[in-house]
Amino acid sequence: MIKASGLFILILSVMSCTSTNTNLSANKILPRKGYVFVKKIVNLQKCKNSVCKTGKITSAGSGFIVKITHKGSFIMTAAHVCATDTSELQKGVQVKDLLKVQTLDGRYYNVSVLKYNREIDACLMYADELVDNVQEVSLSQDAPKEGDKVYNIASPYGIHYDNVVPIFEGRYFGTRNFKAFYTFNAGPGSSGSMILNENGELIGLLHSVYIDMHSIVVSVSYDSLIQFIKTGLIEYTTSHAKELHNYKTYSDYGVGVGFKY
Repeated sequence: MIKASGLFILILSVMSCTSTNTNLSANKILPRKGYVFVKKIVNLQKCKNSVCKTGKITSAGSGFIVKITHKGSFIMTAAHVCATDTSELQKGVQVKDLLKVQTLDGRYYNVSVLKYNREIDACLMYADELVDNVQEVSLSQDAPKEGDKVYNIASPYGIHYDNVVPIFEGRYFGTRNFKAFYTFNAGPGSSGSMILNENGELIGLLHSVYIDMHSIVVSVSYDSLIQFIKTGLIEYTTSHAKELHNYKTYSDYGVGVGFKY
């Protein structure tokens, strides 16, 4: 049995060290501007006999941009980051997820959840007006091979500053069902982050880490991830475009309300 846990955390500040990339293929650069920090506010409410109690949980993860249009950007993260699992809550508790992302240069944008798949733990979101000073993370045409060197851009423990984000190096060592396995350091807050090959192309999305060994992480498998992204982009860059452009947010929070499909 895999002893893994989702990397979805309360916001906190700690110090840490990260490795740097030195062996990328010639003329290839890691897509740092494709990284985003994902912040979620979960508003809870339970009412009984006309008396309501409320609460709020703030948590965070990582994400990355997979398509930029003239109106906004499509963003990937883990499903457990973008959508609260209500099965773990008390009966009668109502949940409203409010989401926003922060770019590498420190700008915040409202986001809406388009679709997610809990089985593979992947989520597609949209940020209206996010078009400047960011970049798309290109999809690899080839699946990783055992032993391949990989890179990860993420914010474990919420570590990120303007124009600063940790970069990790590791290795791919195999896939089982919907899960792919890698060796590099990760921690709470790494969920939803990109895993790249030596050409700086997307091959994975991190969602879990082994409890007793934080240098072994679990990702969405290459095939499942690429299929989820491609089908999602085809669906939502066409029929959903008008709805997205007219999307409204709760001004009190300054963040978007996640759609539940």
